[in-house]
Amino acid sequence: RILIVDDHPENLYLLRMLLQGHGFEADEARHGAEALEKARRNPPDLVVSDLLMPVMDGYTLLRDWKRNAGLKSIPFVVYTA
Repeated sequence: RILIVDDHPENLYLLRMLLQGHGFEADEARHGAEALEKARRNPPDLVVSDLLMPVMDGYTLLRDWKRNAGLKSIPFVVYTA
């Protein structure tokens, strides 16, 4: 399961379709705070995150992610449109 984090609905849609087309299950979050909340409840196998987002940006999300003992071993991929 891959968690996609982006504030642009078009980007979320594009990545979700691409990943699902290759057989992956995709979950979505619209900003870093939502991503952390979802990941704490149900940790993904991989995160793909945009950098510039409202509420919590990708830089802060990555910092918080790596500080969390339950999440820090999950691969985190940063991309930017």
